[in-house]
Amino acid sequence: MKFLSRYFSTPSISLGFLSAITASAFIYLYHFGLYWPLLQTILALATLLLWLKLPARTLFWSGFFTGIFWFWWIGLSFRYYDLSWMIPLVIVAIGLVYALIFNLIGVLPSLFLRAAAFGLIEFFHPFGFDWFRPALLFTGSYLGDGLIDLWIILAALSLFAAVRTPLRYLPLALLILAYQPRVPHSTIPEATLQAIEPVQTAIPQDKKWDPRYKNAIIGLNLQAIDNAIAEGKKAVILPESAFPLYLNMDIPLVQKLLKKSEKITILTGALFTDGRRPYNSTYLFEKGRMKVMNKVVLVPFGEASPLPKWMGRWVNRIFFDGAEDYATAAKPYDFDMLKLRWRNAICYEATSDRLYEGNPKRMIAVSNNAWFTPSTQATLQRLLMQLQADRHGTTILHVTNGPGTGVVVPEY
Repeated sequence: MKFLSRYFSTPSISLGFLSAITASAFIYLYHFGLYWPLLQTILALATLLLWLKLPARTLFWSGFFTGIFWFWWIGLSFRYYDLSWMIPLVIVAIGLVYALIFNLIGVLPSLFLRAAAFGLIEFFHPFGFDWFRPALLFTGSYLGDGLIDLWIILAALSLFAAVRTPLRYLPLALLILAYQPRVPHSTIPEATLQAIEPVQTAIPQDKKWDPRYKNAIIGLNLQAIDNAIAEGKKAVILPESAFPLYLNMDIPLVQKLLKKSEKITILTGALFTDGRRPYNSTYLFEKGRMKVMNKVVLVPFGEASPLPKWMGRWVNRIFFDGAEDYATAAKPYDFDMLKLRWRNAICYEATSDRLYEGNPKRMIAVSNNAWFTPSTQATLQRLLMQLQADRHGTTILHVTNGPGTGVVVPEY
């Protein structure tokens, strides 16, 4: 009881909640169109300092509320499996996962070990989910969002917190080394952007895979392609799973797209099957030819279970109507379009380190964000893509069903 009373004390919960607010405010400010780099820099520094100094029991609550503030929207996808009752349970479970992670960091015997843990935590992916990155606190701030920048910042704050003399302020000068002037530099020529028609759709998730709406959705997609042709565009991009079917199995539709590709390059999301396994894919139709590019990094639980096979099959059968895990490609795809080289990315994988191997200069990412609308998911996705763009010098053209369509330009 004494142990529980320490963890469930009002000061521990309150201070943990406050630190979670400082750790999450940047997401919600960005979501509502408020961009204040100085405020974000101050909040980010305050957050890391609190995480370094809070006792383990308070850090438990900081992780709990931070996990919820960042990822509460994950539970919204259960609406489409007739499992709405699980949404609050999923949200609490997410909070507990990060509460335990933060608590483990909090019991480390040294402040410097704690700093090292927060500096390396983005390499730890619970259940394969890699969206928690402390460096993201600095995306859009006056300090860099690279790993080296984060380690410099943690070193400065650790020394500041450890030293008890007036000299404690000297290590803060190290922050100068993490300063990064924001200088956007796109690797996609403006003329190329003007030649591309990104088609942002707004198909609700509960209608997207309903057979009653399939023909209407296909008709809207074909009309969007025809409109782009009429406007003189050279390429048109549709979102992830824009065609809600195994496209390679619908030969008449493929023939229509191949014919239209004589007039315009078409890039669209749809499912693909090799006769044995399903894939989440991007199809490129160009000059009467078709190329299929399969997804490399799958969404944990949503597209593939990160659990052991026997347990994954049980979870899929109980919660996901027996859905089969998607198969994956062996490596990311690069393709040529409009005389430029592009990296193909589909939704979740556009935030993954693996898709940025080789530092591609340009990426086209397609997403279906209707799973989590309305929420801050698209905002967090955009920030994570910005972090990757900054780190790898990659300009990302993002096309979505739901919110999020736009161009992400490296700023550092």
